[in-house]
Amino acid sequence: MRISIIIPTLNGAATLPALLSAVDRSRGGHEIELIAIDSGSRDDSVALLEAAGATVLDLGGARFGHASARNRAASHATGDVLLFMTQDVEPVGDAWLAPLLAAFDDATVAGAFGRQIPRGASPEEAFMVATNYPDRPRTMTAATHGAGFGPGATLFSNAFGAMRWSAWERLPFPDIVMSEDQAWALEALRAGHTIRYVPGAAVYHGHRLSLGRAFRRNFDSGSSLEQLGLTGGVWSAGLAHLARELASIGREHGPIAASHAAVYEMARMAGFQLGRMEKALPRGIARRLGEAPRGE
Repeated sequence: MRISIIIPTLNGAATLPALLSAVDRSRGGHEIELIAIDSGSRDDSVALLEAAGATVLDLGGARFGHASARNRAASHATGDVLLFMTQDVEPVGDAWLAPLLAAFDDATVAGAFGRQIPRGASPEEAFMVATNYPDRPRTMTAATHGAGFGPGATLFSNAFGAMRWSAWERLPFPDIVMSEDQAWALEALRAGHTIRYVPGAAVYHGHRLSLGRAFRRNFDSGSSLEQLGLTGGVWSAGLAHLARELASIGREHGPIAASHAAVYEMARMAGFQLGRMEKALPRGIARRLGEAPRGE
């Protein structure tokens, strides 16, 4: 099995060495090609990638898009499996790749994604990551998707997720502002494929976001998930998640941290709800409220 590892990059020199080193250590039993698609890095990202033997692509004159950039990179891949990773993940240990690839022994599996372990994340983001990527495996089909969507029900992640090249060829990432991985997963499930969550394959991945960035990222998320029809029951799921989060952060970090988490979640929820209404907003306002680029 030949694996094409695809990494979108932009000024990632601080985190790329750990990722590239882990990829190099995993080469022993696998045939791996490394493809990066760079959005105009001004640091040492391209030099680091080329030294690791990567093919480095640019955006081909197009504006960056989460889906379009990954699709462009995948179109240059020669692997049987495409493994998408972001530049800021670091695989845990040296046995991280085999469990993920083992999922494809089942011919019905179109995609498999691994566990993300929060490191260096804010308490709020750490709680969300731990909720979405627990230590229990999951198998998703069109039948199980009816269980709903929300915290803990992630369908796929291209921060650390693999798919068959043949599945990508039939179902490339849909052109959507954000959550293109969830959109792809929906199409794959509806086409009769299976997706597996494999916690035995893990990476470190965490964020510390300002209130402004939390708002903007969730504006994009609300817009995309509304377009996908995945926002039904979002209030009940969100409020239940918030109650668990505040209780957990209060126990682990104290009341001041819990108060900050409440403010953080208010910003996140406000962004999400406004994003759901993006189509009703003037285009110029939506461009300023969101983080991802919008078309003309």
